[in-house]
Amino acid sequence: MLTQSNLWLAAQALANIQMRYAETGRTLNEAALYGAKEFIEWRHYPINDLVDEQSGYEFYYHAHSADEMPNGEHGHFHVIKRDARSFHHLIGISLDQKGLPVRLFTTNQWVTGEEMADSNIAIKFIKGFEWTTKGRMAPVSQWISALIQLFAAEIESLLLERDQKSARLVVERGDREMVLNSKKHHVLTECKLDLMGRLSDTLLVVNS
Repeated sequence: MLTQSNLWLAAQALANIQMRYAETGRTLNEAALYGAKEFIEWRHYPINDLVDEQSGYEFYYHAHSADEMPNGEHGHFHVIKRDARSFHHLIGISLDQKGLPVRLFTTNQWVTGEEMADSNIAIKFIKGFEWTTKGRMAPVSQWISALIQLFAAEIESLLLERDQKSARLVVERGDREMVLNSKKHHVLTECKLDLMGRLSDTLLVVNS
């Protein structure tokens, strides 16, 4: 379990990264595009995803077609844990046009082609999330790490609810593979984010 001091450090790191981008007139979603001049629907940014070879964690940023994107969202990160034989989608993080996170979500197996891990395993991966990546995308990966720490409880709840929803659908349909590959079920669980509120609450508690 994260201590309050760890949460404060995560909040401070995230706030500093957002502030640095703001000072240079850039947004986080611009940084996530990895220098691309165009934001093309469905394309991954960076094009081959960003992978931490030491830990197996991975992410990419992209957007669906305009008619499939929630109102006001610019795009979203898919955060993944990869091992020797497969990969597991952990959480999606949506950004608005200003580069602020507005939503967390989990997806059905077919969406990313993952091997869906049991929520207990996925939660373990979330708790161990850490990046050693350097270079131009280092601040983005650090931002994602900090966000995952700040909203770990919400992410864990979404993963548990994802499994519960999948289990209910399997009972209804009678076929797990059919459920995991059903195009009727895309986003399985989601919740809205209030980043400014969380930063304020976290930093205030430690300083009070």
